[in-house]
Amino acid sequence: MGLEELAKRVANTGRLGMSQAIAEQLKLPSEDVARGQLMAMTEGGRGPLGVYLLAMYVVDDTDLIGAGEIYWWSIPVLLDSGGKARWGASLGLPAGAAPHKCGSLEWMTNLPLEDLPLLAVIPEGDDASACVLRLGVYDDDGQPANVAAALAKGYETLAGCKRDGLPGAGQIVTPVREAIMKALVGQEDDVLLDEDVTIPCGQKGQLQVGFVASAISAKVRVYYVVVDEQRTDTAGPIVLKKKGDSARLAFASSLERGGRVSIFARGADVRSEVFGTLSVEQPFAGKVLDAALAKQLDSGIEVTADGAARVIAFYTPP
Repeated sequence: MGLEELAKRVANTGRLGMSQAIAEQLKLPSEDVARGQLMAMTEGGRGPLGVYLLAMYVVDDTDLIGAGEIYWWSIPVLLDSGGKARWGASLGLPAGAAPHKCGSLEWMTNLPLEDLPLLAVIPEGDDASACVLRLGVYDDDGQPANVAAALAKGYETLAGCKRDGLPGAGQIVTPVREAIMKALVGQEDDVLLDEDVTIPCGQKGQLQVGFVASAISAKVRVYYVVVDEQRTDTAGPIVLKKKGDSARLAFASSLERGGRVSIFARGADVRSEVFGTLSVEQPFAGKVLDAALAKQLDSGIEVTADGAARVIAFYTPP
C-alpha cells in the first residue's frame, strides 16, 4: 500500500482479462500519469482511500458432493453529492479471480494477505458521496468459468459507458455486470453473493478508514478493508503454524491517541489481550485508541493461536 504501489496497480496492463487494445479503450494511464492522478486525490496529508479484498469464508458451496469451484468479480462506481455516477481507471476497474476449489465452512485460500486485491480507489477532498461496489461470488456449476474472458467483456462494456454525470450507479453496474455474467454463462452457476456494497465518502467515510468490514449472505462472507494510502500502516501478515504459537504484530509508526487499529485473522482461533478471540464467526476487531491503549499497543499486538492461522493488522493515525 502507498501511492507508489497503488500507481503500479492502476497502470497494470497485466491484470486478469486486460489486453493492450482494451487498455487503450479504457485510457489506462502510465505509471507516472497514474501517480500524478493519485497525488491530485490527496488533501491535507490524507491520501486517496484504497478498498482491498481481505478474505472470503464459504459457508455453503452449494455442491452436494465435493468442494465447489468458487469465482468472484467486482465493479466499482463513484457517486458525487448529487448521486451522479462516474468511473475511471484511477478509481479502480472491475476485478475478479478464476474458479478456486473451496468446500463449505472453509476459507478461500487463493486470497493471500500479502497481496490484497484492489477493489476501488476513493479520492480525498472532492465531492464524492459514496463508492458503490458491486460484488459477485458464484459457485461454478456449468461450463468452466473463464473469468479472464468475462472481465475482458466487462472492460469493453465499461469503455463504452459515459465517464461521469450518469444518473446513478446502475447506469454503469448493470451493463458491465450483464456483460460479465453473459460471458460466464452465469445463469448456470449458483449465486453465493451478488449485491451492491455502499462505502460512504467524506466525513462519514473517514469513520471507516482503517477498519475491516464485511458483506454477508447465507452462503458466503466477504471481508474488505478501507485504508488511507498515505497514512495507514500495516503490520504483518504473520503465520502461526500450530496451537500455542505466539507472535507480535508491530507497526513501523508510533501509535497516537485517536488513531484506529484493526486486526483480522484467518484460520484457527487467535487470541489477543486487547481484541479478545478472533474466530470464524468474528474474524476481525477494531478500536479507536485512547492514550493508555496507544501506549500499550505501541510496542505491538501479542497474539496466540489455537492452530494454523494468518493474522494482519492496520493502524491509521487520527
